[in-house]
Amino acid sequence: MFYLIFFKINKEKDNNDSSYVPSINKHLPEIIKTIEEFSDEQRVIVRKFKREMEKFTEERSLETCLQALNLSMQLANTREKLLEAYKQYSGLLENELKNQIKTEKKKHD
Repeated sequence: MFYLIFFKINKEKDNNDSSYVPSINKHLPEIIKTIEEFSDEQRVIVRKFKREMEKFTEERSLETCLQALNLSMQLANTREKLLEAYKQYSGLLENELKNQIKTEKKKHD
């Protein structure tokens, strides 16, 4: 299970009647969906890969070797996509934290 931080900040504007929702909230649902999909895909591939590796250790055939190799390449590809989704997520968090720090500094100045 993945736990992702979701920000929603009420911030006073000049007219004092609006709330500000950071840009992270606009992109978060899409990133969460992407991470969940790739994580599910990764779990499926890992199960298949384990089965194919067991077959390969028993049979030692070219076919089972190629099948295991194919699944390992699929797994690497899925993990790369998952890593990219996490990079996007961490970038959004970093930007939001920077914005919060700037806001807090402005309040104290």
